[in-house]
Amino acid sequence: MSTTDSADGADGAIALHDFTDLDHAALPATYVAALEAFDRLPLLRELKALAIERTGTGPGSRVLDVGCGFGLETLRLARRVQPGGAVTGVDLSADFVAEGRRRVAAEGVPVELLRADAQHLPFADASFDVTRIERVLIYLDDPWAALREIVRVTRPGGTVAIIAPDFDTNTVNVPDKVLARAVLAHECDTAVVHGLLARDLRGHLLDLGVRDVRIASRMVVFDPDLAAQYFTGIGRSAGAAGVIDQEAATRWITTIAELHRTDRLFAAIGYYLFTGRVG
Repeated sequence: MSTTDSADGADGAIALHDFTDLDHAALPATYVAALEAFDRLPLLRELKALAIERTGTGPGSRVLDVGCGFGLETLRLARRVQPGGAVTGVDLSADFVAEGRRRVAAEGVPVELLRADAQHLPFADASFDVTRIERVLIYLDDPWAALREIVRVTRPGGTVAIIAPDFDTNTVNVPDKVLARAVLAHECDTAVVHGLLARDLRGHLLDLGVRDVRIASRMVVFDPDLAAQYFTGIGRSAGAAGVIDQEAATRWITTIAELHRTDRLFAAIGYYLFTGRVG
């Protein structure tokens, strides 16, 4: 199913809440396609590249990718750490791990992919030179437990990288400001468990003894097809929850579709990169 189908009102509009349990999501292929589309966004790619630079990830590095999904960044890291390095990816979704293993086998890159909970990592202390987590903490019941685990499994002197959005920065050019504020606030408050988590990350890293914490940000601009898919979905969600009435929900969906059709749709969200040194 294409992202265009979703924007036109088909059932493929994505809901971020489903990422908490993708093994039971109704349309896992839709979510795979959405993650691939999001991964291609240039400004998010800039943050990923900056994470590699600031953590010193290179040949010989032992890297852990927490919440690796089906291995899009994990495979890139595996190529970067050769010769002599090793990359392990973990994800809670059995379906994603299976898809990731299929892709790893097809590319012939040495990567170990495991099913594991970010809040209880199955590794000894100080196992990795670099540990990263991207767009995962916001979904967890206890993100700070996961952060403690990330620091625990990273060797003293090793580095960590966290990429996370702030959902209160979601923006889309729906002209009805009152309607837009209602829909976007509902998404911020309900789509993920911790929509504003990025605001507290630096303090928690400092509490865990992480040094030289650096922060970078990008206002990540959506591809129009992905924007249509996602913002159609959040309008439907707000309507279903009774935050807006059905007339407003229909107007939202129609507006998104028309902006998309006329190549006028603009949408973006703020992402932050936190890096630091353990111990």
